[in-house]
Amino acid sequence: MQRRWKFIFLGLLLSLTFFLSAGYGLTTANFSVIGNQGGRRPAFLLWGALTGNYFYLYTEGLMEQAGCRDPVTRFLLYGALLLLVTAVGLPYLPDRVPGLSRLHVVLSFLAPVSLGLSQLRFLVVLMRIRGERFYASWCILGTLAAGGVFLLLRIGIVSSLLEVFITLGVCLYLHVLGREIDGN
Repeated sequence: MQRRWKFIFLGLLLSLTFFLSAGYGLTTANFSVIGNQGGRRPAFLLWGALTGNYFYLYTEGLMEQAGCRDPVTRFLLYGALLLLVTAVGLPYLPDRVPGLSRLHVVLSFLAPVSLGLSQLRFLVVLMRIRGERFYASWCILGTLAAGGVFLLLRIGIVSSLLEVFITLGVCLYLHVLGREIDGN
């Protein structure tokens, strides 16, 4: 992804992330609830599309840059994009459409799991191909996993705080990984 587009995508993504979380308790609601009320549905749909595409395109670009064309990583990455975009497109209105709301929750949970597995696989393949360690990327990925589990267990729900943490963390992770790939 070209530098200019990375910056534009990142700016829009972060703006929408903070817009969606503004005015709500970071630990009492999540983007699914916020995005399906108060006229924020278009912003929520745009956020989901931008987030999924940004993570997908950025990682695809890093894979090309590193000469890593691992089919398992690509499958998991594409799966994460598909899961996120589908989940965001489904309404979360448990009182009106409980079945679709449950499906939304399951897909919303599986999307970051698939993204995390794709990034984990990507780092393992990169280490194998290049013989480098990618310490900073491993630290960030580990922090994202541990922090995500901690927030989920501590708060008890998938909260806006968790979603902001993961969104910002993955943006940072991809940037650092790109710098490590350039430097190695």
